[in-house]
Amino acid sequence: MGKERNMDKDFLLRTYGSLYGPEAGPWNLSAEQKYLEYRATAFFEENFPVAEGEDICNVGIGAGYWDRYLSYRLQGGGLVSIDLDPQICRALEEGLRNEGNPAPVRVICKDVMECEGLEGRFGIVTMTGSTRMESGLFESILEKLFTFLKPGGSLFYQSLDPREEAAAVEALCQGQGFRVEKYLLDTRYGRKAQYWKITACGLAFQRPQQA
Repeated sequence: MGKERNMDKDFLLRTYGSLYGPEAGPWNLSAEQKYLEYRATAFFEENFPVAEGEDICNVGIGAGYWDRYLSYRLQGGGLVSIDLDPQICRALEEGLRNEGNPAPVRVICKDVMECEGLEGRFGIVTMTGSTRMESGLFESILEKLFTFLKPGGSLFYQSLDPREEAAAVEALCQGQGFRVEKYLLDTRYGRKAQYWKITACGLAFQRPQQA
């Protein structure tokens, strides 16, 4: 999990406490947030079987829930988690150590657009939540993630951006030699949540499902 350092108990206590304090707690404990977590994990488990020894990459750590989930889906492979916020990266690294997580997790604290040496390495790459919106990028960041995939690999992309159109994602994929294998639009709680499985061309495109 990157460079070893002594765990800072005060830092860990502040980190865990901030998840349920008055600022973040109401959202993190809400039915809407729990539903979004359920929908993301269900879409992943229904569409992304993890092969023996397969490596996974996640871009955008946030609170670290998704990275923890992925770490327990590994079947002998490793997880690379990327985020540009040093505090977020530290919280995940120290949190995993404190929790005794046995998975081989490498945390990279860097802008994903500047990451090198990851091309063609992963069977699965994921980017969920508000990561793409917060980056301020669209085509370039998705194109970057495509380069991380090994032949036959797939990207799990979740978007919560109400302005994002499925047709634009499909057009981008086609232009890069990828296609949408599975797409789900979910409007529960009045939120436009979209989920994609994007793979190399060769698989039949499936029409969107409505949750």
